[in-house]
Amino acid sequence: MDFPIRITPLLRPLLFPLRASGERAAVRIGGGRVEVEFGVLFRGSFALEQIEHVSRSTWPWWSGLGLRLGARGRVGLVGSLEGVVCVHFNRPQRVRAPFPWRCRELYLSLHDPDGFIATVEAEAHMAAA
Repeated sequence: MDFPIRITPLLRPLLFPLRASGERAAVRIGGGRVEVEFGVLFRGSFALEQIEHVSRSTWPWWSGLGLRLGARGRVGLVGSLEGVVCVHFNRPQRVRAPFPWRCRELYLSLHDPDGFIATVEAEAHMAAA
């Protein structure tokens, strides 16, 4: 199942040259994995069992939009201040952003945040059974 990353119209022209739009700015869930792509800026693949929990969240405007790398493994793929979720991992995950980075919390702005949360929880439950 695919969940597009929400990107505000004002940010689209800035991210377009970096291919962070359309199918290349999405989260895919299936086969026991969560795949995240944000153009040439970010790529990550995580086993569902590595996710501690996922929840609705907020992203402060002063932290900026686009790819954001923060202290203590905080990574944001935020194209909008709406529809933000946070994926908490049970241990740091390796991602490419655009160079190797350790991610403990992944913030995503999604068009369907509640659908994403429900799908992750359902897939994790099925994988555990």
